[in-house]
Amino acid sequence: MQLKILEFNPERYRFREWACEVLGTNCLESIHKSEKIKVLNRSPTCNQLSQLFSEIEESYRSFVLELLGDMVLGVSSYQSPPSFRFHYCGRSSSVFHRDKDFGVEDGRLNVWVPLTNVWGENSLWIESEIGAKDYKPITLKAGQALIFDGVNLGHGSKINTTNSTRVSFDFRYLPGEGPALPTSY
Repeated sequence: MQLKILEFNPERYRFREWACEVLGTNCLESIHKSEKIKVLNRSPTCNQLSQLFSEIEESYRSFVLELLGDMVLGVSSYQSPPSFRFHYCGRSSSVFHRDKDFGVEDGRLNVWVPLTNVWGENSLWIESEIGAKDYKPITLKAGQALIFDGVNLGHGSKINTTNSTRVSFDFRYLPGEGPALPTSY
């Protein structure tokens, strides 16, 4: 599968506003200026957003099914909760990898949803084809999501040299016959 950018209505799915409320800010792009926020949000599985995920769980389920509904024949399972990530200015957030390097089975697809505009060094970098290692940044704005084969395509983040922190969430799903069941993978 090639990279696919999908549009969604951020007014209907108010994940950005929810994140701002949970983090106590009105500007996600500037949270790198708050040591308190950075200390509380160091891991994609243990942070303020993942701890309060139950507040948006129903909206998230609706989002997953609507976003993927027109694109795939069905969703067998999807990750819930998603991984919430913070890519602060001056820091890198992940090593370049393929998800299969960490035991994720073939067939699952990744969906990446930035809650801030992303470009250049504050973005996710993905290779153009398996094994190419020609990583390029993805440019997206809030209201867009990227679907890609993260199991096989190398991806990661570079040191964020921009003045904008990236806040995003991502999840994997398995295409197939439903009903779509949430899983923790």
